[in-house]
Amino acid sequence: MHIMKLKEQYFNYIKFGTKTYEIRLNDEKRQKIKIGDYIEFQKEPLKEEKIIYKVDDLLYFKNFEELINKIDITLLASSKETKEELLKTLNSFYNAEEQKKYGVVAIKLDKSKLFTIEKCFLTNISSNNKIFNIIKNDYNDFGKWYNKLLENNEECYFTKDKDGIINSILILKVGENDSQQIEEKNVLKIRTFNVIDKNMKIGTSYMEIINSIAREKNIKTIYVTCKKDKADFISFIKHNGFNLSKEIKDERIYIKRI
Repeated sequence: MHIMKLKEQYFNYIKFGTKTYEIRLNDEKRQKIKIGDYIEFQKEPLKEEKIIYKVDDLLYFKNFEELINKIDITLLASSKETKEELLKTLNSFYNAEEQKKYGVVAIKLDKSKLFTIEKCFLTNISSNNKIFNIIKNDYNDFGKWYNKLLENNEECYFTKDKDGIINSILILKVGENDSQQIEEKNVLKIRTFNVIDKNMKIGTSYMEIINSIAREKNIKTIYVTCKKDKADFISFIKHNGFNLSKEIKDERIYIKRI
């Protein structure tokens, strides 16, 4: 997943406004971006508020002036900002020599979905949030599990419904495996995958993010554990390439190798 930092003004243009294109110098770092990749935007200065979008298209231009004259200003920033103001801001980041050397790119973001995937530290989501109710019902040690994640300063992905209520959450563990559930050491574990609204294809977007992270980290094994009575979830992960590895009491371990 690609990481980009944004000033609050432009972060909010994407999250709340009509900004659909992120504009950058097409240097070596941006040349790595491909259609279908995901970008994590971090709001400066603290970079604690984060949103994730899929790259829908990539448009290339000689310089920012050419770009701005080809794409509507409301898709690049906001109707409150003129083309001249935006061009001045962009030129303050990248000079004429840099633009001539690399060119520039307009990264079109997929904003067609009815939800926005956000990312934050788990400390920002209360353990009393209803999104955790299913986990609490399934596992008696929820409190111990949740506190351990807080101690490790873990992050999570989430979405909200139209009323601002969290309706999905994804928590991952990436890297060295310290459990006895599988033999592989370098793995991506899906710790929590809970989607309340099943009709918005949030789960599909989460799975794309999981696959993207695994590829980026050169991880060959993704796994998840779940109760054997979770028929809908099991059907979903099997559809996404997971196979049953083993059963331990009332739990099943599913693995996907990439």
